[in-house]
Amino acid sequence: MSNLLSELKRRNVIRAGAAYIVIAWVIAQVFDLLADNFGAPDWVMKVVLSFLAVGFVVALLLSWAYELTPDGVKKSEDVPADESIAPRTGNKLTVIATVGLVIALAFIAWDKLGPQTSQPTAGIENKSVAVLPFADLSQGQDQEWFADGLTEEILNALARLPELKVTARTSSFEFKNTNIDVSEIASRLGVAHIVEGSVRRIGDDLRVTAQLIRAQDGFHLWSQTYDRKSEALFDVQEDIAENIASTLDVVLDDEARNRMLAFGTRDVSAFLAYVEGRKLYEDAHARDLIKPVTLKEANVYFERAMDIDPTFSVPAIMHTDRYAHFLLEGPAQIVGDGHELDIESVQAALQRDFSHAIRNSPDDEIRIIASINRELFAPKWDRMSFLVDEFEELMSQGSASLVHRLWMHEILLAVQRLDLSGQLAEEQLERDPISATAWEDLIDQKTALRNFDDARRLVDEARQRFGARRPLSEREISLAVLMGDRPRLVELLENFESFSGDYGDMQALHAGVSGNHALARQLIDEAIARQSSPVYLIWTMFELGDVDAVAEYVRALDAKPSGATVLAMAFSSAGSAIWYNPDDAPNFGARLREAGVDIQSLPRGEWPGAAE
Repeated sequence: MSNLLSELKRRNVIRAGAAYIVIAWVIAQVFDLLADNFGAPDWVMKVVLSFLAVGFVVALLLSWAYELTPDGVKKSEDVPADESIAPRTGNKLTVIATVGLVIALAFIAWDKLGPQTSQPTAGIENKSVAVLPFADLSQGQDQEWFADGLTEEILNALARLPELKVTARTSSFEFKNTNIDVSEIASRLGVAHIVEGSVRRIGDDLRVTAQLIRAQDGFHLWSQTYDRKSEALFDVQEDIAENIASTLDVVLDDEARNRMLAFGTRDVSAFLAYVEGRKLYEDAHARDLIKPVTLKEANVYFERAMDIDPTFSVPAIMHTDRYAHFLLEGPAQIVGDGHELDIESVQAALQRDFSHAIRNSPDDEIRIIASINRELFAPKWDRMSFLVDEFEELMSQGSASLVHRLWMHEILLAVQRLDLSGQLAEEQLERDPISATAWEDLIDQKTALRNFDDARRLVDEARQRFGARRPLSEREISLAVLMGDRPRLVELLENFESFSGDYGDMQALHAGVSGNHALARQLIDEAIARQSSPVYLIWTMFELGDVDAVAEYVRALDAKPSGATVLAMAFSSAGSAIWYNPDDAPNFGARLREAGVDIQSLPRGEWPGAAE
């Protein structure tokens, strides 16, 4: 044995082996880094490691069998002892191994002790991320809807972690199919990190690539490529979300993991039906006016998803949108046909869908929000105050996702929880800075507080960001009414008519403030027949000085099965002011009292510009 060891030393087999191990380790680290940055599949690294392992055996055999001489490589047994330069070769190998070892130790020290993330730009939280829409790399590029659905699920899973700030879907998807630099996107969204990825789906085969990028310097903190079958989709989603969270030093205990998993579904068929419906849902909301026919088509897929997986509550929540818009805004405010609905069937559908979500969802946030919205469309609000308190507690605990909040903002304004509505709007704006809706919600809250100057400033900022939008113009009109600014009101109404669609209520108000009272009365009657939004109709009647008409209209609306709910939404849209005698709306008044609202303390609508 001693002779063998001596021979191994003489032939530099041990030194060659040591040098090879050190150099191979450095090579492996370099390949691993390159693979992460370029999103190489897992098999590439496996192939490299296999070659290095085989190379180790080959290196040992070659160092035993051959020796480097001044005349080239010769077999060891053919080299006379007095001509051997093995000691010098051994010294060179020792130097190589030592240098390699120093490099390896330096790399380990940097990896373990150096900073894992750089400090983001001042004012930006380090534990913040935006998940950009994954690119569709499928052969026919016909899987965009699938890629969007996968992106949304990863985003939703991360958003369930209170420790992590995650940009909402609206703002993240604003950068879909753009070539804007990652650092600029992160700056506009107020995050320190960006997640990018791609999806290739062919039949049952699925390839997903994801990477977490530090926006400040573009460094890839983590990346992975998954080659899986479609049934493993959720394992991929979870692995991506968990790796991103871990890389950003988010604590992932059992509670956190359960929170991440509670939101979606584990059934691939249910998921596919949902994302098909979600695409149609987005199409229906692509413009300021709602397209009910498209919403009806979306609901077919949401119903399919619910049938497949009853515990998948998100489709049930989104299924309500068609009915809520019909009930609250009226057919005159939405575009298209398909209005075969009636108030009774709509109310029944809303109660059914919200009850489904409450009964089946494992997620506390979904249950509470669904309960509050169900109360909005119920005959009584006797649980409203309790439910809103639960929602406030949820937010104080670092409420999670800010998704599917439905009519929460309007409800909070209606029940006079103005501070909570402001908190919700500001939190939404922080996570969804490119969402016009978030800006408009904050404008509503400032208006309800009578902070008109702040509301107008926000309107100007929103106008600069988003340009002409019907909802934003509506808020400008409301401010002009509440502030008694008639010249501005006339200007806004004239410009408002440039929007497409049927706006009988706005046209009536325009005719009234322009002095054409006969036309205003005609347009009022027509708008009431079409179930237009009551806010502007009531204001027009005020403009005409017809207090009796206001009382008659409010009493008739309040007596309808959905009238009190519609008045509640009109109340929040009108700056939380009562523009009529509360006794003319006893059902609506009863709901406010049940929710703990002191009706006598509410501001009364007094339009300085009303006709005498």
